[in-house]
Amino acid sequence: MTTGMKNILITGGSRGIGKACADLLANGNNIFSPSSKELDVSNQESINNYLKQIESLDALVCNAGIYYGSNIEKHSVDEFSKVLDVNLTGSFRMIQSCLPLFKKGSKIILMGSVSAYGDAGAPAYAASKAGLIAMMKSLAPELAHDGITINTINPGWVRTDMTQTLVSKESEAMLLGSTLLKRWIEPVEIANLVEFLISDKANAICGEVITIDAGLMV
Repeated sequence: MTTGMKNILITGGSRGIGKACADLLANGNNIFSPSSKELDVSNQESINNYLKQIESLDALVCNAGIYYGSNIEKHSVDEFSKVLDVNLTGSFRMIQSCLPLFKKGSKIILMGSVSAYGDAGAPAYAASKAGLIAMMKSLAPELAHDGITINTINPGWVRTDMTQTLVSKESEAMLLGSTLLKRWIEPVEIANLVEFLISDKANAICGEVITIDAGLMV
């Protein structure tokens, strides 16, 4: 990290990857890492109220997200819409709402997923993560004009409370066996990449999708 305290907002920052980011970046920076109760990215009023305490932002990490898995026969439209509203539209709301807080050199990181390239049984989640990439590609030229960079991280299977509830003991060996490294990704490994991308070392990286998946073999 460069010298000088940075103001960093991490949505969904109270658990999993978000907490790992908050913990890693806390030294020497001013971290805002609200839970979903403190900041609901699907509610504009909640966003507006939370942002009142922030004067400027050096980095926004859009990490808030939910998962719902089901085959199409049982996957309701309401559930589909809710996942997109949090994962995709929620990130759009955050970026748009934070525009007055950004300055030249500010960084935006979207937390995608390898599910963006297809995830059997989770059409809403896959669509939301694919949408993040398309949205980023659309926003990158406009934001770059103001000296703001935006990039997307696509993690594979990260060891979090959410993934642990999704993966049974029986399927874990098969899942990890589909990666070259044969192991889970730890949240801090994603946080390490976030730390790099919001540093001055990554000033020339913009509009990119960076995958960190332990060598997932598709």
